[in-house]
Parts: sequence; structure tokens; C-alpha cells
Amino acid sequence: MVSKIFEKYSKSTNTGSTLYYSTVKTPVGNIIACASDEYLYLVAFEDSKNLVKNIQAIHNEVSCSFEENSNIKVFQKLKEELALYFNGSLKKFTVPCKTLGSEFQKEVWKNLQELPYSTTMSYGDFAKTMGRPASHARAVGSACGANAHLLVIPCHRLVASGSKGGFNSGKDRKEWLIDHEKKFSI
Repeated sequence: MVSKIFEKYSKSTNTGSTLYYSTVKTPVGNIIACASDEYLYLVAFEDSKNLVKNIQAIHNEVSCSFEENSNIKVFQKLKEELALYFNGSLKKFTVPCKTLGSEFQKEVWKNLQELPYSTTMSYGDFAKTMGRPASHARAVGSACGANAHLLVIPCHRLVASGSKGGFNSGKDRKEWLIDHEKKFSI
């Protein structure tokens, strides 16, 4: 099914620019990754609500075709880091990412990468760490919902006041990721 999505967007361009995609199996479901030779553009669970929207956004921004190829260096680094993350020894991803979004979204995503492993924080408190009022909690939540680099940019660490909050790959998966990190925190 995922290959058909990439094929759909590959047919509508003739630029010669190619991005690659691959599937990585994890303990909480298959991850779809999309990258150039240098940067990761997408890390999403195959059942993520925004998968098609993110692929379309990448296609529109980069004006590219897509080809299945799991042998590029960026994917090798991602696979290594995912394996380390799921065995509890990687606390922060270093694979290079290219983010596509508004300046505010990019600011949220950059700051999320600094949120320590196994830490959770409310959307409002996170807005405050960015120098914004807590009333920006919804905007922060929306930026998390638009995050195309799940796990690598750890939006699962932000929670709503009084609940875990949403996650475009399912609340059960978000809870699993939070519990997983707590299990391996020092």
C-alpha cells in the first residue's frame, strides 16, 4: 500500500530529482522513512494519520519522484539509531533531518530535540520554555501533529494537562514510547 502512495506522487513529476523510501520494522509497528542522500525527510509509522499528507508535502516542496531503496547512508544511520533507541541505549537521534513547515513549527521541532530522554512536559509548559505564553499550547500541539519525523523529533514527550494528549500514530503507541523511555532512563 505504501509503495502505491509513493508511486502516485512519482508519476506527477519529471524533474529528475529522486528521494528514496524504505520500511523499518520496530517493536511498535512499521516505520516508513523517506530521504535524500543527505537528509531524512520523513519518519512515520505506516498507519500515521498524516502519512499521505506528509508525502504529498515533500513531493510539492522538493518536486521529486520516489524510489524504494533501503541502502542509502541516511537509512543505514536511521536503522542503527532506531535499533539503539528500542534497546534503550540511544537517548537522542543524530540522523540529519530536513524539516518542511512554518517558522513556528520548525522552532517547536528544534526545541523538541532538546527535550531530555524520558522527560514529559505539557504543551503549555513547553511553550513557556520557548519564551511563549502557555496560551500557545494549542499551536505547539498543532506543530507536534505536523511533525514528519516521529521519534527523531520526539513530539511523543509532550502531553496534555491531565492526560497523555494526542499522537498522530495513536495514543496507545504514544503511551508505549513514554513507558519505554521511562524504563531505560538513568
